[in-house]
Amino acid sequence: MSSTKQILDPAFQGAGQKPGTEIWRIEDFKPVPLPKSDYGKFYCGDSYIVLQTTCNRGGAYLSDIHFWIGKDSSQDEAGTSAIKTVELDSMLGGRAVQHREPQGYESDKFLSYFKPCIIPMEGGFASGFRKPEEDKFETRLYICKGKRAIRVKEVPFARSSLNHDDVFILDTEKKIYQFNGANSNIQERAKALEVIQHLKDKYHEGVCDVAIVDDGKLQAESDSGEFWVVFGGFAPIGKKALSDDDVILETTPTKLYRVSIMVN
Repeated sequence: MSSTKQILDPAFQGAGQKPGTEIWRIEDFKPVPLPKSDYGKFYCGDSYIVLQTTCNRGGAYLSDIHFWIGKDSSQDEAGTSAIKTVELDSMLGGRAVQHREPQGYESDKFLSYFKPCIIPMEGGFASGFRKPEEDKFETRLYICKGKRAIRVKEVPFARSSLNHDDVFILDTEKKIYQFNGANSNIQERAKALEVIQHLKDKYHEGVCDVAIVDDGKLQAESDSGEFWVVFGGFAPIGKKALSDDDVILETTPTKLYRVSIMVN
């Protein structure tokens, strides 16, 4: 047992000793603790390890370890996150439940740790061409989906990203706009407001204006006019293109097999 402890990564020292969430990002094949101020922010070019510790009625600690894999994360980073997850589980006595969380297909359990949502952002760990420009404010456009657990995804900052069926958030330095597609549902509109409050508190120090722009309203209205100016002026938006997020995965009936070894 002592030899196992000697090879554990120093970044995991003290992990899982109290209820709550702990997160590490894989950097140069090593887990690096993420500042709590960045919890909920996940870069698409990175892989992360998330440890959730809870306490049951008997006072015993229960552990869930999730390794989140960004859509642009390298195979090496994804592999390292899986290996380090096993290592962390070993440190916790081998009783943790492990979960693989590919970006865009996260479990409801994983999403429940972050209120109101996680925010996948383009970019990655500051190396090579994937350096995120964190010191300079960058206007970003997000799409919001989901009635129970809201899923937020950054999309290209372009008019062509908009459609009539979804809710979008345009986050600018001075103002946050919510664009409600004409066919979007009321639950997603309400959830998007929660996301806007989160963005306002986390990235604008609670100080910035918020505006609601309804699809189809006259651009002559002040907020609507400002919104379209950011995109270079008003122009009709196209129909929604089917993406991976809209594909309903086919399900197959669950089957249970019994395996036995017959000895003659």
